[in-house]
Amino acid sequence: MSEDNHYEVLGIRPSASLLEIELAYKGRRSQYHPDRYAEVDEASVAWATAKMQEVNKAYTVLKDPRERERFDRTRPARQPRSEPEPEVKRPKPEPSPQRSLRQALEGLEFSNEPFERVFVAPYIPRKKLWGALDSYGEGVRAQDVVVLIDDTVFGGAREGILITETQILSKAKFEDEDVRLLGLLSDITVRGAHIRIHGEPYATLNIPNFDDLQLLFGVINAYLKEAH
Repeated sequence: MSEDNHYEVLGIRPSASLLEIELAYKGRRSQYHPDRYAEVDEASVAWATAKMQEVNKAYTVLKDPRERERFDRTRPARQPRSEPEPEVKRPKPEPSPQRSLRQALEGLEFSNEPFERVFVAPYIPRKKLWGALDSYGEGVRAQDVVVLIDDTVFGGAREGILITETQILSKAKFEDEDVRLLGLLSDITVRGAHIRIHGEPYATLNIPNFDDLQLLFGVINAYLKEAH
């Protein structure tokens, strides 16, 4: 990876939107923050610090439209070969395997203020998980849950949202659960406490931090668009 290729540093395409840049930066920042390696050894901390400097530099350039345009103009293009390769029939490359939702969410960190209510596998409290499964997760295996959002005041998780690799399930107080297949979805958006699927109201979550919901579903929405 070239240190000066800011798109590769953040792991995004050159046509990435500002939202994709923001999400990629947050993911890389969580991945390489030196504090995560403080208990390993000095070499690991130095490595993480260097990576974090690359990430910060890339983000500083790409988030600024003028700086990004200047970088795009000066980014070196691939040099053509001096001699053309002989025409050889090559087998078609195998398509890259689609990453899982669990992989897409790896490394996300939430503020969880004032209540800890958004959890991503493998860091889902077992008691909350079983409370949610008992309430509205019939037929869902505990090991398949990727995301749990607890929308209860006292933390019992009997209302909220469960997400697996294939489904999203929601349960509000005094209402039946609402189950959707992720494979049929391409757009999930959040505004404040309100979650919409394809522009239609899906669920309202009042307890979790709204910024955490925005971050979580921003990544999920990008993943769904990537899958389609």
